[in-house]
Amino acid sequence: MDETLETGTHHFLDRMNLTARFEQTLDPFLGDHGFEVMPFGQSVLLGENTWIASRLKRIAMKKSLAALMVKFSPDFIVVKGDPSPLLFFCDVKASITPVFFGSQIQRIRLHSDQPGLQRSHIGEIEREAWFSYNTFYPSNEVAIVVASPYSTRPVLAEWVSNIRCLWCYSGEKRNGKPVPWDCSKCSVKTKKGFGVVVNEEAGGSGTPHTNIDFRSMRTLDEFLLQEFNVTVDRDLYEEAVVGFVKQWPLNKPRGSVTWKQFNNPIRELREEGCAWLEYRVEEKMFDDYDEFDAYLHEYWEEHRKSRK
Repeated sequence: MDETLETGTHHFLDRMNLTARFEQTLDPFLGDHGFEVMPFGQSVLLGENTWIASRLKRIAMKKSLAALMVKFSPDFIVVKGDPSPLLFFCDVKASITPVFFGSQIQRIRLHSDQPGLQRSHIGEIEREAWFSYNTFYPSNEVAIVVASPYSTRPVLAEWVSNIRCLWCYSGEKRNGKPVPWDCSKCSVKTKKGFGVVVNEEAGGSGTPHTNIDFRSMRTLDEFLLQEFNVTVDRDLYEEAVVGFVKQWPLNKPRGSVTWKQFNNPIRELREEGCAWLEYRVEEKMFDDYDEFDAYLHEYWEEHRKSRK
């Protein structure tokens, strides 16, 4: 397996690497279809000012709306030329960590009043990014492009204003079970921000997440056709864009998910339509569940013997 595609830990740099690689694929694809993609975001706003950039990483900065506006600004401005120029903001996201536990899926179903919700429908983005797009920018002119190998439609795009929010991480628990942010006090509506909350279970940067409903988004080719009357090169789209995302392995949070708990959802996702997903133990890949299960038994036997 290509080491650059390894997402075997929960480190946020794994996700960033995939996002950057997808951006490198998406940029020329959009260029071939009449779009000009220009960098925006924190790096452009701050330029070479590393002093401010370092301070934006401090947890306390989550109390500052101005800091959130800069840190979680969309990464790109996109311009569509003829026949009439159109400009909009765009951000690209890699969603590679599905909800592994059925109990949490059920909690999200109940909270969002979406009884038909399946694992392949639930996306994940940074909570503060969701707040920023909806608060500081015209949400109907901010497009999110999501690449997710566990979605039955691996490349999605939609205006933020059309995307359904399912669950916002609160950091609170009731009877030992996670509870979401209170929607009656939704920070997007109050414009006050979520405050300082670190997702200690997520690892990496500890950024809290918002779950979004993939069903409220269109595929990228549908979005470009319906919004800009652009018909994509079908072969290029399927091979270079969608095909690339289908190669990605899923992220396994270290410590909180066993290999069995990691691969059982993959079997369910394959049944839901993500037939390209492979089972995995560390860097060993399997296309068949029984092969994975037999290998896992040998894997633990070897580990058990080595500890004696």
